[in-house]
Amino acid sequence: MKKLIVIAAAALFGTQVANAQISKGDFLVGGTAEVSTSSTKTKDADDKTTSTSFGISPKVGYALNSNWMVGVFVGTQFGVDKAADGTKNKSLAIAPGIFVRNYHMLGDSKFAFFAEGNAAYGFGNNKVDDTKISTTNAFAVNVQPGISYFVTKHFMVEGMFGGINYTWAQDKTEATGVKRNTSSFDFKFTQQFSLGVNFLF
Repeated sequence: MKKLIVIAAAALFGTQVANAQISKGDFLVGGTAEVSTSSTKTKDADDKTTSTSFGISPKVGYALNSNWMVGVFVGTQFGVDKAADGTKNKSLAIAPGIFVRNYHMLGDSKFAFFAEGNAAYGFGNNKVDDTKISTTNAFAVNVQPGISYFVTKHFMVEGMFGGINYTWAQDKTEATGVKRNTSSFDFKFTQQFSLGVNFLF
């Protein structure tokens, strides 16, 4: 009897994985998270600066068909730069946006490659020892590759790499009111990686 139960459970799980794919009308609920740390130090000087950042991006998507999905997300980023003298520079950014994805299953496997294009408008601030020194407004467009693994038919684990990014930002200094505009275009495939989990309904 126990053998029959085990075989039945294995067959059920195998069927879930074998049929794992995105279908028209599916809803995706999930997100990604990322953590990064770095440090800089001048040789023969006690001026080491340590930087730590944490980001989380929940998202909701809707499948137009088995390959295409559209949705919305909210990106959040918190960072701290700590200088050798103990001074802390804290940053906070929030960026709601939209995304579109194109999925391609890898044969009959549990894996799917995807390419994502997204755009977001963000706002945030910078503080030094809890005193606000500047505010920021920004617009960003990204194209990123990724891979998803279907643990079951309704649960996916995914990884996303950094890709092509364009960002425009305006920084305003609180003390003077002076505004500065900057723009950048980057390719950072190997410099950024984020992990996430998604549920399909």
